[in-house]
Amino acid sequence: MLPEIRTILYASDLGEGSRPAFRLALNEAIRHQAKIVFIHVIEPFEQTMEETIEEYLPEQVSNRHLSQLMSTHKRRVEERIQRFLETEAVDSNSLPQAPEAVVKVGRPDKVILKIAERHNADLIVMGDRANSTLSRIFLGSTAQKVIHRSSVPVLIVPLQKNR
Repeated sequence: MLPEIRTILYASDLGEGSRPAFRLALNEAIRHQAKIVFIHVIEPFEQTMEETIEEYLPEQVSNRHLSQLMSTHKRRVEERIQRFLETEAVDSNSLPQAPEAVVKVGRPDKVILKIAERHNADLIVMGDRANSTLSRIFLGSTAQKVIHRSSVPVLIVPLQKNR
């Protein structure tokens, strides 16, 4: 017997062409009368960038600067998520509650799984843009990592670049 779907975690990179995966997540949420949690993960700054900032600015200033940069980026992403929801959620009145937007910093696969657990997600929906089998073998993909480590079903939507 399949588990009842009460909470769907939709993970998005907000990239071009990701809307089909969001539409599918919304349709599933409507079909199951489930809550939808929309998550976007911001990857941390590369070590070299942090070192460069620290080299030119005193530590207190650089920490405040990095914090401001992350806060600004998070706010922009949250606004973009809201616009995304407003333009795509045509049937949002059919949802039991408004989608929740979550923005976190970290390694995408780890953060997605952590948030899925925290929200007791019954299903994870995400797109996959891997260009080729070879790139998946050597580079991996966030979707593959989530599939292999998730304790709940993961629905992968193949994404095209210009869609």
